[in-house]
Amino acid sequence: MRRPVAAAATLAVGVAMITACGSDDSGTPDVATVAPATAVEAPATSEPAGLTVTAPVGSRALASSGRTVAVVSPDGSQLFRFDTATMTAPPTHVQVPGLTALAPDTDGGYLGVGPGSLVVVDAEGRARTAELDTDEPTAVVRAASGQIVVGTADGRVLIYDTESENGEFQKKHDLREFVRVDSLTAAPASAENLDGQVVVLDRAQSSVTPIDPESGEPGPALRAGNGATNSTVDSFGRILVANTRDGEILGFFGSPLVMRFRYPVADGPYAVDYDDTRNLLWVSTTGNNEVVAYDLDDGEPTERQRFASVVQPDTITVDDAGTVFVLSARDGKLQVVPPPGTPLGVTAVEPGR
Repeated sequence: MRRPVAAAATLAVGVAMITACGSDDSGTPDVATVAPATAVEAPATSEPAGLTVTAPVGSRALASSGRTVAVVSPDGSQLFRFDTATMTAPPTHVQVPGLTALAPDTDGGYLGVGPGSLVVVDAEGRARTAELDTDEPTAVVRAASGQIVVGTADGRVLIYDTESENGEFQKKHDLREFVRVDSLTAAPASAENLDGQVVVLDRAQSSVTPIDPESGEPGPALRAGNGATNSTVDSFGRILVANTRDGEILGFFGSPLVMRFRYPVADGPYAVDYDDTRNLLWVSTTGNNEVVAYDLDDGEPTERQRFASVVQPDTITVDDAGTVFVLSARDGKLQVVPPPGTPLGVTAVEPGR
C-alpha cells in the first residue's frame, strides 16, 4: 500500500486552531463563525459530457454503493436506485420516511436520515427504519468500526452503536461541540493508524474536527479556509475539502489532523468525491458547469481530466468502477461519465413517481 503524500513545506502556514470558548443559552458553542459558504451560481446552459438520465427536479441527495447509484426524491419519500450496469432500465423505488441526507453503506446498501428517522437500505432495496433523536439531521456515515454517526443542523453529533440482535440502534454518544454539521467522513479500515476516525466539517466555523467514534471524544479542530463546504475521504484516510469561498481545495491527514496542502481551483469548487479505483479527486466547479479530476500522488494536486457537467453540479459521486455521476441542482438531470475508453451503454430514462 502506498503511504499518504507528504505535505508541501510552504502549505503549513495559515493553519489555525479553533477551540470552544463556552456555550450560549441554546447550547451552541461560543466560537468565531463565518457566513456559511454556498455553491457559486452556475451559468444557465451547458452541454454535458457523457449521457444524462432524467431525475426529478429538486432531487435532494446522491450516493453510489456497490452496483447501484441512488437519488432521493425532492420530498425525501422515495429512493431511486439505478443499476449502474444497465441504466437503460427504470430505477427501483424504495419508500423512505422523508430523507434529508444519504450515504453509501456496507455491502451495496445505503444509510439515510430524515426528521426523527434513521433508515438502513440493504443491497436488495429492503428498508428498515429506526427512531433518530433529532428533527434536523444533515449528514450520516458509518464508521469503520460499525457505529453510525449522524450530524445535525444545530451542531450535534449522534453516535449509534452497531445493530443489536433485535435490529435496534442504541445511542452511545451525543456531542454538542459544533455550530452546525454539514459533512461527515469516516476513515476506512484500510487507513493505517487512524483508528477509524470520523471528521466533521462545520461550514459556520469553516473547520474540520476529528472524532473518535468509540469514545466520542473530539480532537483539535483545524480551520479550513474561510468558506469550506463539502468533504470526502480516500482509502488512506486523507480528508479532502472544497473551500468554495477562497477558491481552493484542501487536504488534511493524520491523528492529530494536520493540513497537508491547499491548492487554488477557479470557478467555485463545491462538490467532491474520491475515485479509489483510479486514485483521483473529483471536484465540481459550479461557476462554469465543469467537473475536474486531480491526481494527488506528488503531494500537490495535478489536473488529469476535465469535462462539461450538467447545470449547477452541486452533487457528485464516483462508483467502484470509476464512473462519475453528477446531479444537477437545477434541472433534474443525472449525468453519467465512465472512465475514458469505457462504453457508456446507457440512455436517458424517466424515473417516474
